[in-house]
Amino acid sequence: MSRPDHIFIVGLPRTGSTLTRAILNASTEIGIGSESHFFPSPIRLGLARREGYRERFARVGDLHSDDGLHRVVDAIWSLRGKSFWTRLAGIADRDEFETRLRASDRTDRALLELAMEYYARGKPIRGEKTPQHINAVPMLLDWYPNARVIHTFRDPRAVYVSLQRKEERSGHGGARRLLRWLRPLLELYATTNVILAWRGVVDLHRRYEAQYSDRYLLQRFEDLVRDPRAAVERLCTFLEIPFAEEMLDVVVLNSSYLARGAASGFDRSALDRWRGHLSPLARRWFALLCGSRLRAFGYEP
Repeated sequence: MSRPDHIFIVGLPRTGSTLTRAILNASTEIGIGSESHFFPSPIRLGLARREGYRERFARVGDLHSDDGLHRVVDAIWSLRGKSFWTRLAGIADRDEFETRLRASDRTDRALLELAMEYYARGKPIRGEKTPQHINAVPMLLDWYPNARVIHTFRDPRAVYVSLQRKEERSGHGGARRLLRWLRPLLELYATTNVILAWRGVVDLHRRYEAQYSDRYLLQRFEDLVRDPRAAVERLCTFLEIPFAEEMLDVVVLNSSYLARGAASGFDRSALDRWRGHLSPLARRWFALLCGSRLRAFGYEP
């Protein structure tokens, strides 16, 4: 295999994907964009799906027609909020973007490719990190045959606690505090949601590891935090890029417990922090439904 031209970071949320992106973007070779959410993803116990921007843009217009392509570009530049696509409008010239998209093969792949190119800012290896794209790995590797996929992975109990903490900090936990009598049911729903998602990515990992052994790598959050140098050197070997000391010079990113940039280096306290925030009922539920899988990945049930 030659050195990759694209890198995609996937996995469950709260597994170190933002930290991994920051590490790789410290390389002079790599420029990875944020979360494009281009493809759909399962939600609510896997019983529903959240549509991706690929579908949203397809409803706006057909890229193969001049008018449809123009409407799609207009839609991107009209988006509000903070997202991969709204930030794109801040780093790309609109007319230039439309001209270049017209000159492409006008496929969905070309749209994503062009957006990633702007995010790369001239670096030779581009990509993006949307954790939920763990479900789209076959499509991504079909579109980009020389790409590499990094699957960030973590103890599901830590994932659950981190998600709950993030929700509380964002102010979305107020309703739950008002309905304390519903707390056991809400906890059962939230833990089951994480458990099913984690078991699902375990199954996907086994499939991808067998099918894409030279283009897919599992990276445990715990390994990255315990021994950053060894983990980053392993990443560099997989990606066939030189290791640089600057890749270890990162701040704690997107922590549920620390303000952004509040500490430098790798937050080792994040490894076992979940133990003090998980109820006995949730512990038993995780052990019951994830026991053998936990052991398979080096976690104690």
